[in-house]
This record gives sequence, C-alpha cells and structure tokens, in this order.
Amino acid sequence: MTLPPVQDKVRELCGDGTTSMTEVLERLAVICEKPIKLIEQEGSWGTLTAFKLDFEDHFKIFVPPQDSTQYKLHCIYHELGHIYLESFQGPLVLPDFSEEMLKAAAGAKSMSCCSVPNHPVERWVEDFAFEMSKKTRTRSSSDPDPFL
Repeated sequence: MTLPPVQDKVRELCGDGTTSMTEVLERLAVICEKPIKLIEQEGSWGTLTAFKLDFEDHFKIFVPPQDSTQYKLHCIYHELGHIYLESFQGPLVLPDFSEEMLKAAAGAKSMSCCSVPNHPVERWVEDFAFEMSKKTRTRSSSDPDPFL
C-alpha cells in the first residue's frame, strides 16, 4: 500500500503558513464534495477518543468533552486524516456504544473508530494529525474552542 507523503497533503490543505480548523474543514469539504460536521457528544465513551461517520451527503466527527483542546484537535485531525485519505472503507462496526452514539450512527455508510496498531493507514493519519496540529497550534484565539 503506497500512501502519499503526509507533508504534501498537509501543504495541500494549509499552504506553507498556519491555518484554522474552520479553514481546514472548508477546504476538505470542497475536496470531498460534502460538508464535515464536528460534534462534541456527552455520554459514555470508554476508551474511544473520537469517531467519524460517512453519510451520503456529509461526514460527522464525534468527540467527547475533553479538558485539553490540543488533544481534542489531535483526535479530530486523526479522523480528518481518514476522511482525506479515503482509505478506510470497512463495514459499519459498532463497538460498545451508548444509546446516544448508536442513534448518531443510524444511516451512516461507513464508520472509522477502531485503530489497528501499526497499520500503515493508522500511522499515516497519526502523522497527519500531528502535522495538522502544528499548523493550528501557533494561531492565537481568544475563543479556546472556536470549531465546536
């Protein structure tokens, strides 16, 4: 499996400077031809840190409420990496989800929520998340969570 260099894809989304989550979502929505919605979801998450759902006309990325904005950003960028790469096309597998999360997954075409250790795609999206976090970390904002 040959994956594109992470730095090339980050540059494609961000250019050479810094960017914001809003700008990244707008650019990625154009590339994927459907909007991406970020949702902070209360409930029982267990060890799950984020997941994405692919619907016919949009994507949804769910994250639990977290104290660390940087960690939340990383989790979102990890899921955006799956969307950007468009390589994880597994069946809709639902691990131990709460009722609220099961309702949110109704109607999805596919889901990304389980990581396979050392899989090339997982390594790629982790690298993507780290690089994207660097691109937004240097931006300052008076609102600590402007993208949710």
